[in-house]
Formats: sequence, C-alpha cells, structure tokens
Amino acid sequence: MLAGRLGRQRGGSRTEHEYARVGPEPHAGNTSLAYPLVVRAVALLALVSATASLAVAGVGASGRATATLRLDGAPLRPELALTSFQRQRGLMNRPKAPADGMLFVFPTATSGGFWMKNTLVPLKIVFYDSRGKAIRTMTMTPCRSDPCRIYDPQRQYRFALELRAQDARQARRLGPPSELLRLLQRAS
Repeated sequence: MLAGRLGRQRGGSRTEHEYARVGPEPHAGNTSLAYPLVVRAVALLALVSATASLAVAGVGASGRATATLRLDGAPLRPELALTSFQRQRGLMNRPKAPADGMLFVFPTATSGGFWMKNTLVPLKIVFYDSRGKAIRTMTMTPCRSDPCRIYDPQRQYRFALELRAQDARQARRLGPPSELLRLLQRAS
C-alpha cells in the first residue's frame, strides 16, 4: 500500500494492481472516515425499509408474499401479486387456491379483465377501488383452451381479490386504508 502512495507522490500513476491494493483515489478533504458512515447509513435505511415492508407483507406458509389485511372487518391474509409478472401468473396451474385468496395490486387505476386460462380451480373475484370498496363481484370458471372468457368489471379498479368460488364471505370492504396505501406504493 505504501509503495502505491509513494509512486503517486513522485508523479507516477497507479497500475491496476496498485488500485486493488491501495483502494480508491483520495479526494480533497478526509473522506476515508465519511465513506464507512455513508455505507452504514445506506445499509440501515435498507434494513428499516425492509422491516417496514414486512409489517405489511410477510411470507405465508406457501413461501409467497402475503399481507395482513381485513375483509369486512375480519382478518385476511391473502397472497400478493404486486408485480406485472405476478399479476400475469396469478393462480395459474395451482391445484388449490389459498384459503384467503390472492390480492392483485395495481400501481395505477386499471379497467382490464381477468381470464382463467390454465387456472385449475373455480374462483370468485372481487374488484375494489383505491379505498377498498367492492365495485363488482364475479364467479369465474376454469378454462383449459382458447378462447377463454374475459371477466371484465366494466369499471376502473386498483385491487382484485381472487377467492375460492365456494367462499361465503361477502367481501364488500377491504382494508385498512393505511395498509392498502402501502400496498399501492409497493406495486409495480
């Protein structure tokens, strides 16, 4: 390490080997103490952010992300579909729907429909606005070959909850609003 610094003081330039041993080029001021502090601060921020996310979303028995919500005031822990890929995949090719279903979360209001291509079990789907108020409920049947029916709520929505078709819950209200907002912020 000393040889690399002496070489620079005499006007020499570093070789790749010296960069590896010596580290980054020093800047004006004493950044050697600031750099570890910045790294620690970023790591702490990432840890706090991950912990906050876990307060909303955990991991269910299936190993998939879940959220702790309420459906008509009763506890609900659905699997989450937060990304475009997760929303496209949904419950396809699964022999059984989760007990509390799957919640599709959209980053912006959407009006597209759902289909049951390669979905093996009948489902009930409830579409919700951004406040968690149900706007339409439909029963969907499996489809193994094209053309498959499109289940379109004919209104814009931010959430869609797929439940087992025989689920008797009314599913009129999803919440609490603070948790729904956090999920909307995580959707991509």
